[in-house]
Amino acid sequence: MKKLFLFILFFLGSFIYAKSIDVNYSVSFGILGELGKANVYLYESGNSYSIDIRAKTTGMVNIMSGNRQESHTSKGHVINGKYVSDNYTVMISYRNKIKQKIYIINHQTKTVIKRIIKKENGRVISDKSEKLPFYSSNDLLSMYMNMPKLISPSSDKAKAYHFKAVGAENQDGNIDIFVPAVPSLPRYKQELGNKGHWYFTAIINQPIFASKRGEFMISMDKDGVTQKAVLQDLVLFGDLVARKID
Repeated sequence: MKKLFLFILFFLGSFIYAKSIDVNYSVSFGILGELGKANVYLYESGNSYSIDIRAKTTGMVNIMSGNRQESHTSKGHVINGKYVSDNYTVMISYRNKIKQKIYIINHQTKTVIKRIIKKENGRVISDKSEKLPFYSSNDLLSMYMNMPKLISPSSDKAKAYHFKAVGAENQDGNIDIFVPAVPSLPRYKQELGNKGHWYFTAIINQPIFASKRGEFMISMDKDGVTQKAVLQDLVLFGDLVARKID
């Protein structure tokens, strides 16, 4: 079930003008119907910000996963309108187990310390820390919230971008973004609808479901709010789709 939460995290987009926002999403998988729900909350005050995503499985998937729930929280400061992460926390719970990952980003020394705490039945069974082999001022959430300020809209030529994000160490921190040229936009609009102002593909460089590289087609409105995302053509079940709930 962790692949479902990976999808939820990677499609949730950005809010480039809002000081605070609260948005809900639903995730469905072809003939299987809805698999989960997610809530995104962003709060900005002065030069500080907080981004919180809470995701949970629903229906039969919830039963199969042992009521799996995840929360991802990014906190930091704002420089020139961009979010700069100081710490990033991931909390995963299912059945009687809890796993917490805490990332502390030191911008002066350009280092990131990752701490993993595991609990069972309320008791700590493991507590380990390590230094990541790379540094970034962005974690996964801050990077996607900054996305409209990091990439250019579609033009006559396609553009490719490469980023590193704390929290993506399974793929050495690498995240690739592809912005299609204008002539390719009809294909995106056919899949994602006509309400988007930004259209792009996010590549997470690791397998997710039956997708070898984890390529998501994403549309955002003019305010930078993700409207829809699609992980396409998965064997037997159809597309994995996330859409904003109005």
